[in-house]
Amino acid sequence: MEKKKKYDKLNLKIGLKDIDPGALFITKKLKDSGYEALVVGGCIRNLIMGEEAHDWDITTNAASDEISRAFKEFKVIPVGKKFGTVTVVINHINYEVSTFKKNKSTLTSNLLEDLRCRDFTINALAWSEKEGVIDYFNGLEDIKQKIIRGVENPVERIEEDPLRMLRAIRLACELDFNIDRDMLKAIREKSGLINKVSQERIRDELVKILLSNFPKRGFKLLQQLGLLQFILPELKRCVGFYREDLCPNKDLFEHILNLLNNLPSDLALRLVALLGEVTQLLSNSETRREEVTAKILCRLKFKNSIIKKVSILVQEDWRAIDFLNPKSIRQFISKRGEENILNVLELKRADIKIGKKIAKLKQLEKMEQRVREVLEEKPAVSLKDLAINGKDLIDLGYQEGVELGGMLKKLLEIVIDKPELNQRERFLEFLETEHLDYRSFSSPF
Repeated sequence: MEKKKKYDKLNLKIGLKDIDPGALFITKKLKDSGYEALVVGGCIRNLIMGEEAHDWDITTNAASDEISRAFKEFKVIPVGKKFGTVTVVINHINYEVSTFKKNKSTLTSNLLEDLRCRDFTINALAWSEKEGVIDYFNGLEDIKQKIIRGVENPVERIEEDPLRMLRAIRLACELDFNIDRDMLKAIREKSGLINKVSQERIRDELVKILLSNFPKRGFKLLQQLGLLQFILPELKRCVGFYREDLCPNKDLFEHILNLLNNLPSDLALRLVALLGEVTQLLSNSETRREEVTAKILCRLKFKNSIIKKVSILVQEDWRAIDFLNPKSIRQFISKRGEENILNVLELKRADIKIGKKIAKLKQLEKMEQRVREVLEEKPAVSLKDLAINGKDLIDLGYQEGVELGGMLKKLLEIVIDKPELNQRERFLEFLETEHLDYRSFSSPF
């Protein structure tokens, strides 16, 4: 196995040009007001690793009210104020500004104590213009060795905030780091504490694991460390469950994770891969797959838009769908939408990669070509695409309501079968001859 690349050359010469202008402005303003202020956390870690920094956090010995007064001319959001954190908005960007604290609810005036209660050594890093990078807990060495290690006592860090168990796994997936032995042991021992964390916070970490470059590693760690049984017990049922028709010599859990690793970093797609086979196990004559999917995603507080998108795709037997026939393509687009036909192709591609089925890959390429050809033709796949509309039918004597809607749907079926028939004059000529019942007539074309 290839050894992981270590960060032999760390960027320790972080200067003013490397720091976000808004973060610099906040630290300077607090210092001008007589307080200490440093940039802290993951943004400093990323700069040291030579990567782009995203969220900029500031730590200070100023209390929340003092921070608010210093930025009275700016928007200050007091969310988290009781824990010593406010959000300062500069040029429409949010910056979290926190008072030094010993733990979540106990403030301190000491930077060392503040960094001691951070989650991991690689995040317990601070920076100031005068002192440069401040590292009390060997975070720089852990970055170099690609290790995620709890600050001092990992059990205490987890007990302070059990979400840190998920965060350790998420960072391992995002940064391609290893979790150190003591941290792994602490997570195993304290895995049940994840039940104290809100579903919204759990969901946010799960999404980041799913969208990382190593989702398979993330979910394996969730299983091995005892967290999966509390977060996604439905997926846990796939461990040790075999389907010879789908994944010979591997359990269903391993197959699902392989599918995840071979899909683009798209949330809906990866959720379909994660839950598709699970819902098939749990569904029955009384409960449909999309209902099982919606129940799981609702529990994890996903947005309705994602729930709807994933629920649509899990209904389809995407492995069996054949897009070599243009009519089948038009029917699918009409039923599920253009976006979803492309998603099905991605799922098929990932499944073929896992099985290394060369013949099926060639067939998939043909399907993709057919789909592209049909999409370029821009066929009528919805009522709004018809060359004739409801007003035309009313003028011909059709009644608004069921009769009108039924006839339009029937006409759409006709043009999905034969797109060349979607011509206004042709429809009118045919419909003017006699008043037809949409329930019984067949296409005369």
